[in-house]
Amino acid sequence: MKQERDITGRAKRAPRRDGIMTHTVILEAAGRVFAERGYADATSKDICAAAGVNTAAVNYYFGGKDSLYEAVLVEGHRQLLSLEDLGEIMSSGAPPEEKLRAFYERLLRTARAASELWGIKVFLREIAAPSPTVNKALPEVILPKAALLRGLIGEITGHPPDSVTVQRGVAFVVLPAISLIMFPEALRTRILPATAVMDGGMLDDMMRYALGGLRALAVAAES
Repeated sequence: MKQERDITGRAKRAPRRDGIMTHTVILEAAGRVFAERGYADATSKDICAAAGVNTAAVNYYFGGKDSLYEAVLVEGHRQLLSLEDLGEIMSSGAPPEEKLRAFYERLLRTARAASELWGIKVFLREIAAPSPTVNKALPEVILPKAALLRGLIGEITGHPPDSVTVQRGVAFVVLPAISLIMFPEALRTRILPATAVMDGGMLDDMMRYALGGLRALAVAAES
């Protein structure tokens, strides 16, 4: 390959990555490597090679493989639905039912792109073989999201956010939607082909199912 030269004829140097860019490059490379090989089999050397950085970069920017994997889990969870996106939905001022619909719309968008997101593959590996670092990384992203969703389900059911009804309601609302993301599309297409079409009809049915169940839970708790 012919090397570029400046107006004086000297060879141009490649632009130097700043710290933020290198941090991001390593994180993205680590996500892909962990998705392909899993936590146990991936090495810092593999990740640095994939990122095109010095072999000491993982320790320099993240403090080691474990801390890097924690960052990968946090970023992977953001790929599902970021706290910023969820907060924007919840602070929109819309009626609670419209907030729930917007939440489902965002998750269906993620489900459509699931095959392209390394975070999904990392979480599938975590389900199959949990790593020792998972409990350290996820509370910082899961607990704030859970608090926002408890507030929303509390609005819909009329029950306190910490009540049994609301906590179970959050689980019954979220877990089916997450399963659409985690359950491989090729397998869903063969077993339940109607779930492979992430369109408005799917969204409408999810809303009917969720609201019907939440209202039934609210009535049962009051009886």
